Amino acid sequence: MSSARKAFVPRTILLLSEDPTVAEQIEQALATYCLSHHIEWHTDIAAFQQSLIGARLQAGSAAHVDLFMVAHTDNEERTRETLFDLKRLKRWKLVPTVVLLKQCNPAFVRTLYHFGANTVIRYPLHFDALQQLINTMDAYWFDTVTLPYPDDD
Repeated sequence: MSSARKAFVPRTILLLSEDPTVAEQIEQALATYCLSHHIEWHTDIAAFQQSLIGARLQAGSAAHVDLFMVAHTDNEERTRETLFDLKRLKRWKLVPTVVLLKQCNPAFVRTLYHFGANTVIRYPLHFDALQQLINTMDAYWFDTVTLPYPDDD
C-alpha cells in the first residue's frame, strides 16, 4: 500500500503583519512547495474587517479563513492585541491561529496561549528554515488536523 499525500486543497490563510518582507517571505516559502494557498495579507485586524465589508458588498458573502498567522514579530504588545481582537469575535474563535515571534519569552508565550493561540513558533532567521517550517505547518494544519467547518453566523 502506498502512502500518497491527499489531493491538494487550496486554503485561505490570513496573515496579519506590519512587515511586507515577512509577507513576501511566507508567500515565497509556500511557492517553494507548490502550495497554492490563498494568502491574504493585512497589517491589522481592522484592515481585514474593512476588506470584508467591501467583499460582502461586492460578492454578497462573507470570507472564509482556514488559518490565521499573526506575525508582528518584534512587537509583543501588537501581537497580544491582535490575538485578543481575533479571539473575542465568535466568528474567528474556532479558526486556528499561529503566532510567529522573533524572540520567545516564556511568560509572553504563555500569555499568547491563554489568549487563544494554537501554535507559537520562533520566526526563523534563514529563509530555508522558513520554507521547512511552512511545509511542516501545511502538513499539520491542512492534512493532519480536522478543521472546523464555517458557520452560517
